[in-house]
Amino acid sequence: MSSIRFRDFMDKLRATYWFLPAIMTALAATSAIILFWADQTLPNNLLQNCWYIFQLSSIPEARSVLTSIGETTLGVTGIVFSIILVPLSISATQYGSIVLRAFLRDRTTQFALGAFTSTTFYCLVLLMALRNATTGAALQLSVSVAVYLLLVSLLLLIYFFHHVADSLQASAVIEHVSNELESVIEEGYSIEPTAPSDQTQVEAEATRQKVAREGEVVTSTREGYVRAVDYNRLIEVGTKHDTTLYLETRPGDFISPGSPLVRAFPPPHEKDFASAVNRAYMLGKNRTVFQDPEFGIYLIVTIAVRALSPAINDPNTPLLCLNRSGAALAMLAERKWRSPFYYDEDKQLRVISDPVSFERLTDVAFNQIRQYGRTNAEVLIMMLKTIKTVAAHTHSELQRKALRKHAMLIERDSHIGLPSEYDQQRVHESYEETSKSLEPSYERCL
Repeated sequence: MSSIRFRDFMDKLRATYWFLPAIMTALAATSAIILFWADQTLPNNLLQNCWYIFQLSSIPEARSVLTSIGETTLGVTGIVFSIILVPLSISATQYGSIVLRAFLRDRTTQFALGAFTSTTFYCLVLLMALRNATTGAALQLSVSVAVYLLLVSLLLLIYFFHHVADSLQASAVIEHVSNELESVIEEGYSIEPTAPSDQTQVEAEATRQKVAREGEVVTSTREGYVRAVDYNRLIEVGTKHDTTLYLETRPGDFISPGSPLVRAFPPPHEKDFASAVNRAYMLGKNRTVFQDPEFGIYLIVTIAVRALSPAINDPNTPLLCLNRSGAALAMLAERKWRSPFYYDEDKQLRVISDPVSFERLTDVAFNQIRQYGRTNAEVLIMMLKTIKTVAAHTHSELQRKALRKHAMLIERDSHIGLPSEYDQQRVHESYEETSKSLEPSYERCL
């Protein structure tokens, strides 16, 4: 399994409520067997002299203790599941169902479920093993661990109540999405392609145009969102068939059977070529962030847009979203954008994949918030402040041009959406300050 495929697999498992609890439960069952064996094997005086050992006098007493612990944790597990439904239903209504992945990926919730299910299974395994026990005194270590697991689980339950209340705040949801997005930006993509010295940029661009114009289309055989693309596999496919691939579909796109995936030139004629290309694309029912930073920005924008809807009417949440999306755009502006050209070990151009442009990311970050927030002066002013913040991190005229476009649209929409001349003037003053920050000589004049 390639690193990209493994990472996509782990990303799917991360967004589940069963994976971590299942691992914890399996470890608890294994620990119960090991500790029961230790109770039956190690000398009793070694265990009895330990201060942390739970004292037992008979097997019925051990059975009673384990039964009580198991019934308690099993009942609390149902309560925890019921509590989990509350933030899920509230978040689906307040922030949109697309943001539920942030709650599904929450480690604290998964760990709380795992703590109670593992304690329950630990007691069940010990109860089944009691028929092989000789005396109750030979169960002190394993039963003591069950008691301590119960205590830890109850303490975790108290923290879980606090965590659920805290996680329902808009700032916590936005922070969770933003942290994941920023970690993806910091890590970059899975491959950092570098052009060899004997391959000039002009030659690579000429190859791109030729492949895009004359290449043979390879279509998809499946349906779903492109969660990730295994570029290493595509390089291997291109090397094996001695061809260059131009990607028509990128992570985040939705494809159906017959949708174009790549263009290949010269076109291979082997039967396994199309299937090999399809295997390099990992599809799913939803998008993910680790190769698609655009989706991370879209999640933040979704929270802001729903907050601006008449049903919710929360003007403060969009301001938090703009702060976070601005921080992400600033990070992207500072980064050196990847080359679209991927080479094999022999320095032959094999894969061409155009990355998402900075202009497109700014469109995702600002368009919908501007459209839904044009009647709110504070939202428009915060958008202009965000653009000014991002402008301080730009390094090219293309980036400043993309930001300048949105600043002009915001100022123009303020005359449409704001009936008050006072608010229009406030937005215009903020626009003037933002425009100055977008001038190439602005940084040198400071």
